[in-house]
Amino acid sequence: CGFDIEATNLKANIGRILCCSFKPLGQPVYTFSGLEPRFKKLDNHDDSALAAAIRDELEQYDIIVGWNSKQFDVKFINGRNLRADQRTKDAQYHCDSMWTWRSKAAAWSGLDNVQKFVASTGVSKTPIEWSQWMRALGWNKELRETAMNEIITHCERDVEVLEIVYLLQARNNVIRGLRKDGGIL
Repeated sequence: CGFDIEATNLKANIGRILCCSFKPLGQPVYTFSGLEPRFKKLDNHDDSALAAAIRDELEQYDIIVGWNSKQFDVKFINGRNLRADQRTKDAQYHCDSMWTWRSKAAAWSGLDNVQKFVASTGVSKTPIEWSQWMRALGWNKELRETAMNEIITHCERDVEVLEIVYLLQARNNVIRGLRKDGGIL
């Protein structure tokens, strides 16, 4: 299952998770959003229910695939769970396609650049204005929901592009080993 989180900062002690999109191979994308009633808390810094739900959802899959997911997404999810005195994500088979790309190709490794280089399909990443990241937590309901919809669209596009790049890597013998969240088999 491909996955991607969007957060308000790159560090879990300052930022919070806004959403996480999941894309099981060959299936539609679905997203958990911090604005859903089941995850929303009075304190907008409290993303504990969302962090736990993302952790539990990822653990349902045999293999997870991300882009810089070992250095960012999983660590951020774990950090937010630790903040709430919740367990971290169990170790599982994990393909970080960015590091796979970097180990085999002398080309820029941002997902947007890789997509433009190898996967000219109808699906592409979307840019987000910096101000939208703050509006996603704002007081004005209309601005907040507009910002979150834009961020969710961005996140969903990321996992769609990720699937295209992952399948290209798998078809062309780029993925040669699979690690279990840090340890090699």
